[in-house]
Amino acid sequence: MQKAINKALAAALAEPIKQAREMSIFTDEGRIFLDACALQYDAAVNGKGQIIKENGEVMSEDDPDYQAIVSRAKKQASAQSRIGGWLNGA
Repeated sequence: MQKAINKALAAALAEPIKQAREMSIFTDEGRIFLDACALQYDAAVNGKGQIIKENGEVMSEDDPDYQAIVSRAKKQASAQSRIGGWLNGA
């Protein structure tokens, strides 16, 4: 019975957990994913969570590299974050 409940709970919470994992890139706990992806574009993330270009400028949200970095970071966080891992024993 408990297995069935856990399975139903995991299914019901799958999308909210995915969204929480993706948005975690903007928190201290999930920033590692944003940092890792920014490095691939010769950028960095400052203490305010802003992506900084190699020349020291804050990257605009309209910048194609910003969109690519955030998209990749969200994808990585969605797959690897520990948020909600208790549902499947991770």
